[in-house]
Amino acid sequence: MIIETNFDRCAVCVQPLPLTLEHVIPESLGGTLQARIQCASCNSKLGSELVSHAKKDPIIRIAISHLKDELPDLYLSMEEGQNYTATDVSGESVPVRLKRGRFEIQAHKRHDGSLVLDTRKGQKNVRQILAKQGISPDEIEKRLKLFEDAPENAKVSLSKITSGAKWQIKSFSPSLKKPFIDNRLVALIAYNYLCLLLGTGVFDKWFDFLRSFIMKGEPGDRLKIESLASRRYESIHRLYSENDKQEVRIKIVFFGHLMYIVHILGLAYRGLDVAYVEDLKLRRGLIAESLEQAKQGIFITTRSNQTPDSGTLGDIAQLR
Repeated sequence: MIIETNFDRCAVCVQPLPLTLEHVIPESLGGTLQARIQCASCNSKLGSELVSHAKKDPIIRIAISHLKDELPDLYLSMEEGQNYTATDVSGESVPVRLKRGRFEIQAHKRHDGSLVLDTRKGQKNVRQILAKQGISPDEIEKRLKLFEDAPENAKVSLSKITSGAKWQIKSFSPSLKKPFIDNRLVALIAYNYLCLLLGTGVFDKWFDFLRSFIMKGEPGDRLKIESLASRRYESIHRLYSENDKQEVRIKIVFFGHLMYIVHILGLAYRGLDVAYVEDLKLRRGLIAESLEQAKQGIFITTRSNQTPDSGTLGDIAQLR
């Protein structure tokens, strides 16, 4: 779903530049809600620095693995390019990456100094190694053919000083290490949501601290971010706000499991507490004009290709 804004400048750098579509929730996580609120430069910079790493968060990877039967396409998309750890027949760990639906061994050295290469791509490296040893091209091809025809786990002599073996790889498992989602990305999602709630009101200098944190990571005393996780997993994302006199709390929930609470201290918002739900299974957005209506299941349903004529989520929520 695309929400057309009336912004005449970038919401992040506040420069009067042409605007591009920005996904409020990262597209790599299945988000479809978009708005023209950022310039191409900020979109690219924040995309490479923050958004591109979101799907690598180990908690996010565990969440989508629990939902892979419900969301097979999103699961495969999110796992593409991800790191895994495998074990070879000798019991050594082997770094592996999923590429185009196939596991590809990452080049590395074993503890004994031997070089491990992916069989499908390693022949180029082996040719270079043997050529440096003065072996003719025709002889190199003959020796590579012997290597190719050899059984798995059998050592094959390729030269006086080089030998190789096609080690069998087994027991693949996700490499659940850092990076975790950067708090700057969490703040960016919350700020994108504010852009859709407040419209051009976000250009007030009061929000400079939030823009500064997103761009530079500079801490301030008006922003607090906390996270927590539940025991359940759902094929949805949620985005909503809770407002009182002291602060606005924007809650971001990924896969019904991982919640971030962004506290914006000192902001008194008197508008609607609009709730947005991303239905990942049906690829649609759900908008409720209040948290109470969201709890009652009263939503406006929008498809991903719809473009409302309105500039804020509040305007859309009131379209009945």
